[in-house]
Amino acid sequence: MKRPRSWLETVKIAVCVTLATAWLMPAPADARTLRYAVTTFGEENLDPTVTSITASLGVAGPLWDWLTEVTADGKLQPGLATTWKPSGDGLTWVFRLRQGVKFHDGKEMTAEDVQFSLMEAFRRPEAKSSRAVQFRKGIKDVKVVDRYTVSIHTATPWPTFPFDISNQPGIEGIVLPKHYVQKAGWTAFARRPMGTGAYKFVRHEVGTAIEFEAFKEHWRTPPKFDGLRIIVVPEAATRIAMLKTGQVDIADVSLDEVPELERSGLKIAEDPQPTSVRIHLYGTYYDNAGPIGDTRVRQALNLAINREEMVRTLFRGKGKPAAVFPPAPISIGYPRDLKPYPYDPQRAKKLLAEAGFPNGFAIKLFSLSTGGFAQFQQVAEAVAGYWEAIGVRTSIVPTDLGAFRPLYMASPQSPQVVGQAGVFVTTGRLNGADDLNIWWTRAGKITQLANNVEELAKKAAASRTVEEIAQTVEKAFQILYKDYRSVPIADVSGTLWAYGNQVADVKVRPHRGYITPSLATATAAR
Repeated sequence: MKRPRSWLETVKIAVCVTLATAWLMPAPADARTLRYAVTTFGEENLDPTVTSITASLGVAGPLWDWLTEVTADGKLQPGLATTWKPSGDGLTWVFRLRQGVKFHDGKEMTAEDVQFSLMEAFRRPEAKSSRAVQFRKGIKDVKVVDRYTVSIHTATPWPTFPFDISNQPGIEGIVLPKHYVQKAGWTAFARRPMGTGAYKFVRHEVGTAIEFEAFKEHWRTPPKFDGLRIIVVPEAATRIAMLKTGQVDIADVSLDEVPELERSGLKIAEDPQPTSVRIHLYGTYYDNAGPIGDTRVRQALNLAINREEMVRTLFRGKGKPAAVFPPAPISIGYPRDLKPYPYDPQRAKKLLAEAGFPNGFAIKLFSLSTGGFAQFQQVAEAVAGYWEAIGVRTSIVPTDLGAFRPLYMASPQSPQVVGQAGVFVTTGRLNGADDLNIWWTRAGKITQLANNVEELAKKAAASRTVEEIAQTVEKAFQILYKDYRSVPIADVSGTLWAYGNQVADVKVRPHRGYITPSLATATAAR
């Protein structure tokens, strides 16, 4: 039960609302401005090549379009590029561009802009976007064939390249204006960014707000709103108060806030790509792994969890029990035939006894925050309760990613984590081979959760077709599933937004948990 707010907390919220709304200048009587309250702007650098995904998508997202697009059900479709075709050896992709696409200054986008974006913008030494290193190593050359055609030459076969320049993985598939950057420079571009998106930049007040106006010459349907204002409102209670009073139209919200918001008549938009919630079991294949080195113990830890109950109560019904992690259902190689482990605590107790632990054992469960997901501690407490019920004495250890990451990324992993467990949350990547390498192999040097799918991970990475990747990735996850290598919990709607007031509907596309690129789809209430 939530405790009632104190008088001081109420005053704080009122002050925050006043400060936040001071920037919300009234729009002209004949104009409609969409108002969106976000939790953070990140580092607020609007140059997408050097900033985090929070700034490049969460803040500046309305400025961009992508060469290709992935729908909510994982289908690839045209974007700024209309067609693409690989060469026989898999080392070249030829893209045909959409004609008539304009940048926000009215200049037409051409093949030279694509060449500039892929060969210079995201490959320059300063570039720090999430996959800049991959693009530096993977792309050898980009040649202009004609005004609307480019040929992209890769170092090795790259069958998922059209997916990797889509809206789902990140920012590297946008097209930047060569003429503007070369004339103004990157510093000026960061202050006044320009793209081909449905909204164009107006002004940025650091730490407070950013303003856009509709780009009426957008190649797709122009936005239904004349303007867009994104304001920073870190306090959740303040964002909700502003929604209820009509001072903003859309806001970041959490699962805990959904019932109250729905009772108020507000609607909830969900990220179409679910958030993977799971428990990592570290170093299961190490000699010093202790009890979790035994497959029967790992099976018991899985059978002890009532996933249906966690989804229904903790996640408010916004999700589904998971069989594997972290691939999303739209991921290449997602093993659709696998079912979540059943809830069977009696069988779990028998398995522990068979493994030589009739009285259970002790384990640490690290609880760390890795993003905007608010239920880390609640997940840890729920899992600890289930494990305690079968005799596993669970100590919850609160930590943060900065302190914990070096322990599990070390090779070999630190004795502080080997044989222990940790709550973890991420979204899956579109290419399941990436997830396989990052999380499940020793070569990946991230969490190194297994050591028996190394060859399959290498095979997936070297595959020449998407179909080969899918088959190999699925086979690897079937092995991991049978070995109970960790504890999948659920795929949940970890990223949510509430909307109402001027907004009738928003069609959210998969953009790594950010709604701003989708705000062009917002329809106005009558």
